[in-house]
Amino acid sequence: MTQMNATPDEVGDLLRSFYGTFGMPNEGPGPDVNVTDTLGEHVSVPEFTVLQDALNDSSGLRHFRDCKTLLDELATRLVGDELLRELSAIPVPDGRNTAELSNGVFWFALAASLNRRDGGIPVTPFDSKFDLPLPVKVQMTVQGSLILRLYLALVYMREGVLADLIAAGARSGRPCCGRVKKLLNSDYVRMVRNALSHGSFTSCAAGLVFRDERHVVVATPGFLNWLCTWMMAATSAQRG
Repeated sequence: MTQMNATPDEVGDLLRSFYGTFGMPNEGPGPDVNVTDTLGEHVSVPEFTVLQDALNDSSGLRHFRDCKTLLDELATRLVGDELLRELSAIPVPDGRNTAELSNGVFWFALAASLNRRDGGIPVTPFDSKFDLPLPVKVQMTVQGSLILRLYLALVYMREGVLADLIAAGARSGRPCCGRVKKLLNSDYVRMVRNALSHGSFTSCAAGLVFRDERHVVVATPGFLNWLCTWMMAATSAQRG
């Protein structure tokens, strides 16, 4: 693999810029951390380039900001019981099995529990067999848990009774249902969902890279965690 020959902290400056644009508050390396000295040799030229391309992609940035705006609105609405009140008058369509929602929520909780820590150190099923470097263990536990939760929230729960209830609520003008539907159909979520469905994703220094037929989405762990958590919160509300 071709590695970066960066100076003096070119890797850290790029990561701080990326997290500042696409990440969550306080996510990413601090200004006093020299990432090039500690991890620079592990960051390949393609990884460096994909982050630069993401920062220069005005269309991708617009899709991200649209998605983040919808998430901000939903996060505010889902703190209360607005979605529950909207959905209480919508009957479950005939022939639909609500166990799909129950199973999805349970599996999501199990997937979230995979990111286990002992004194702040990640715990993996391979600890008794391999002495994995700490950066590798962190990447495996965080990103592995995220992939499973994203798949459940954006792919598995996308069809069936969940989609029917959301569509019915949106058609009848219920604003919270409308926001959930708009988020599920947003360009950003669609691209991530397509990549998940086809296994077209990889890890990078800043998080995960999703590729569909025409686009590339680079997302931080913090933002992906926020996305799938609130999507599953909406699902849990409907299950209730």
